[in-house]
Amino acid sequence: NYQATTVLAIYAETNVNRNLFGFEITPAAYWTLNAFFAVIFGAVLTGIWGKLGKKQPSTPAKMGIGTALYGISILFMIIPFSLFPADVKVSPMWLVVFFAIMTIGEAIVTPAGESAASHVAPAAFSTQMMTVWGFSGTAGANLSTLVSNFYREGSESLYFLGIGGSTLLVGLILVIFSKRFAKGMGLNENAEAA
Repeated sequence: NYQATTVLAIYAETNVNRNLFGFEITPAAYWTLNAFFAVIFGAVLTGIWGKLGKKQPSTPAKMGIGTALYGISILFMIIPFSLFPADVKVSPMWLVVFFAIMTIGEAIVTPAGESAASHVAPAAFSTQMMTVWGFSGTAGANLSTLVSNFYREGSESLYFLGIGGSTLLVGLILVIFSKRFAKGMGLNENAEAA
């Protein structure tokens, strides 16, 4: 997610064809896609979880699926960096698909994480646990800032492979061990947090 405001912001400005029916789209306009997709995918996922009821994935599994989708969105961006030379203006659809995949992941992780944070905390500390959950986003932004120091022009594929691959791996670990994590969180199949 935070790579969107670093490397991909530069990419949108320098390497994306921003001409749409004779109108130039500003690089900042792509960042509204996240909000647009969040409304759509949030509503769709709410409907899906409601339909599934007790058959929906556990909270840790949801967090794993969402995290894996974050990783996939970053790995997806290897494709345009590999296919097109640096001087070619690419279709804006590359960024649209990136934001779509990333936002689906975000729409799964955020509510599950917030619900889990309040569910696992003792009643007297639920507010503090929500604050800790909020700090996790801050920690992610800070790590992204540190990782962006490793970015070198021309090595985008390797850069995205490292970030996307490690994120996908964490997501898969969460999914694989989701039953064990759910048990450790005091959740069972009939009493999930989200």
